[in-house]
Amino acid sequence: MLRIHMAACLVATASFATPAVAQTTAPAGNPPAAGSQPPAAARATNITAAQFVTEAANSDMFEIQSSQLALNKTQNSRIRDFAQQMVQDHTAASDKLKAAAQGQTVPTALDQEHAQMLQQLQQASDNDFNRSYVQMQLDGHQKAVTLFDNYGQNGDHAQIKQFAQQTLPTLRQHLQHIADIHSSLLSPPAQVSQSQPGQMSGPLAAQIQPGQWRASKLKGLNVYNDSNEKVGDITELLVDQTGKIEAVVIGVGGFLGMGEHDVAVPFDQIRLVNEPRAAAAGTNQNASSAPAAPASPNAPATTGTTTAANGAAAGTANRSTPDHAMLSMTKDQLKAAPEFKYAR
Repeated sequence: MLRIHMAACLVATASFATPAVAQTTAPAGNPPAAGSQPPAAARATNITAAQFVTEAANSDMFEIQSSQLALNKTQNSRIRDFAQQMVQDHTAASDKLKAAAQGQTVPTALDQEHAQMLQQLQQASDNDFNRSYVQMQLDGHQKAVTLFDNYGQNGDHAQIKQFAQQTLPTLRQHLQHIADIHSSLLSPPAQVSQSQPGQMSGPLAAQIQPGQWRASKLKGLNVYNDSNEKVGDITELLVDQTGKIEAVVIGVGGFLGMGEHDVAVPFDQIRLVNEPRAAAAGTNQNASSAPAAPASPNAPATTGTTTAANGAAAGTANRSTPDHAMLSMTKDQLKAAPEFKYAR
């Protein structure tokens, strides 16, 4: 009885073990077990000719229509050149796809995904359009290169497979082109000096140069109009982030600072004058008090207005502070101008 029971157990064990061995020694060519990931080449064979034609046609139509839109909306020369290339190359590719896709239905209108992308570009503001267009082109060409590469290796339609192989090099060129634009336009490198740390980018100035003025000396400078009337004095300079003087603040009216109000005048409307006001106005005011010194020890001495003018010219040739400023506005115009208020 014991022998019969043991024999039955051995038979039962063998019957359970056989399927397990069969599963681990499945013949070659069977599909992989559920949940496992096939290699990329195997996955590419799942793309049928109909699927490839649909994706490639939508890609071509979007490239053409979005690039035509770019030619109307952007002023960026690099983007315009790229967009023109896209219209030309993808129109040609679309014609070749239709010729190769024998027996296949080629879409003639964008699918929902690409239609929404095109609508987003149409509604983009001028500032946002370039960024959106470049990003969409980069993403689209990355997908197109993968699609054409896979089908060119594993396609199931001879003519379409050949078309994919022939078009792939052009798509790779497009991808490199738009990647360069994306890098320079959307992620510009920081503008850094070429000099090494601790080194100046240029020679240090040893002295003030002709035509340069000391900004600290512009405050308090008298301002005159074209009638040679004093209309105020400069009380402040307004500069931008680069240090460029944008405007000067002129104190107008009042007496000894009493009742004075400030007016901001664009700097390009101010003329800084080196020559003393009397000489600049063409009069001989104070000329008699000017020393009649010769321009050099060997030059003949002269007297009168000519000597004063020559002395003024010699004295102002290399001065670093203007004598006064000129402004083509009357006192009444300045008094009527909006009062400038400093931010608290």
